[in-house]
Amino acid sequence: MSIREQLRERIRAERAAQAPWGSDRLAAAVTGGERIAARDNLLFFTPPAEFAGRLNDLRQALAAALPAAPAAEQEEVLRFLADMAVSLHSFLPAWNLRPALSEAQLATEAEATAGLAARLAGAAKPGVVSGLLTDWRAYAKARLEAEKAADPAAMAAGLVGDSIGHYIERMSAAVSLGYLRRIAEARLRGETITELGNDYAAYLDYAMYLGISFETTNPPLIDLAWTADPERWNAVVDRIIAANPTADDEELARLVTLEVVLANMRLLRPIFLLSEGRLGLVSLQVNPKKHGDAAAMIADATAIYAELQRKLEGRVPNVVFKMPATYAGLTACGHLTKQGIGVNITVNFGLYQEMPFAQAIAGGEALASYLTEMNGRLAFPVRDELLAKAASLGLSETQAREAAAWSGVAIHKRLMRLLREQGYDLERVRPLVASLRWYAGAGYEALPDPCPDVIDDMGTTVITIFPNIRHALDAAPNLPFDGKQIEAPVPEAALQVLEHSEVFKQGYYLPGDDARFRPATVLTLEDEADNAAWLPVAATLNEFCNAYDKFVARIAARRPA
Repeated sequence: MSIREQLRERIRAERAAQAPWGSDRLAAAVTGGERIAARDNLLFFTPPAEFAGRLNDLRQALAAALPAAPAAEQEEVLRFLADMAVSLHSFLPAWNLRPALSEAQLATEAEATAGLAARLAGAAKPGVVSGLLTDWRAYAKARLEAEKAADPAAMAAGLVGDSIGHYIERMSAAVSLGYLRRIAEARLRGETITELGNDYAAYLDYAMYLGISFETTNPPLIDLAWTADPERWNAVVDRIIAANPTADDEELARLVTLEVVLANMRLLRPIFLLSEGRLGLVSLQVNPKKHGDAAAMIADATAIYAELQRKLEGRVPNVVFKMPATYAGLTACGHLTKQGIGVNITVNFGLYQEMPFAQAIAGGEALASYLTEMNGRLAFPVRDELLAKAASLGLSETQAREAAAWSGVAIHKRLMRLLREQGYDLERVRPLVASLRWYAGAGYEALPDPCPDVIDDMGTTVITIFPNIRHALDAAPNLPFDGKQIEAPVPEAALQVLEHSEVFKQGYYLPGDDARFRPATVLTLEDEADNAAWLPVAATLNEFCNAYDKFVARIAARRPA
């Protein structure tokens, strides 16, 4: 049996070991602070035919227990009921309960759960409900700030309202609609293959309501997760420092990263099991400062994988490791995937990078690996190059800006076409679009939509989305949607402008192409110094390394004097 088959069998065995809990165990989990585990057991691991009865039994048990319970347990009960009511309106039931249960049946259970929450709120001890509303407002405000909403405080107040009933009603409406929910439902119906990812290390729980099933982390995003929830992560960091007094700062950074990643892995674990390892993965970046050292990256990834496996009590970690699209990264990629460890190739902008990695991944044993096209981090250097040349080329600023917005899309469309033509298994070699941009205002009036990175790449295997882009997509009216838009060509007018960008041509060209898009110097991964110096690669590596240093310094600053 191959390594890949062994991994799949281990995941199937873990899935088969899941069983629906009885009402006593569910109630104990809820009141004991494990309400997410109770919710997940009901939503993901209860046979649909048994769901309504088991949830009803739990509602009755919680209703009987709440009046005499301590305030802390009452809070857990009300949090659970609110979350379950919202969850039943979200995409979460699609992973197990739908289509065996209809939308009407799910709505009936949501209404009963919400009604119980509203009734029990009246019996709760003083301060319980007001404390919950305060917590929900704070969380919503922080999330909306990450989404770059216009007025996060006002929007959070409006979302939460002044009662548990209002909160459930407004949250349920919020997660029922929007562009991301539309994509997730289309994927469920087979109208697109695109899986959605959360390009942030926080707010995955909310993103999962909308249908997201992949998580991206890196040093800047880990630091943002810490900033978003300092009370939680300060305590985690301080505990790690206390438990490892002799560890150096980089080792502490590794341990903190593991905690953030593990929290996200646990949230996605049910989807990982239900999909037999195809979905529900978290991307973890190894130390970006070692981008030229294959041995160091291999050592980091294998040690972290073993540690995560230990924390999961020997189970298959639902993690892939971010590796840079460098020659050293290619060596590390080949080594890890042959062991069945998945990778996510980042700092990745060109076909000359992506095609060798596709071959290495296909020759390995990992269940899934990713080729991340960092669209926005390519488009902006292309834009700046074209704007600098515009006058001499007779181009308008609008022509330069619009063409640049298509640059990453054009490369990704060609990547998908090449992988299909060459027979790659897109379940194991997964193109992924990241670093999205929203194009609006002067210079972008003629674009068919404000986010070609999403709308015109629809039909790729994965798109991982920043919170601000998700918010913009969900807020914009009448956006076009075609689940196979990836197959449509880029406008020829944009390609005619992109012919003048050396940055674009370097990303688009492959040996054997005609001269139209041949760059002045053709790079390969073996050209290590030139590859590292290529503008989008150099800028991204520099940013990741600086962010890593900042993250390490922030941890070091919490050491006792």
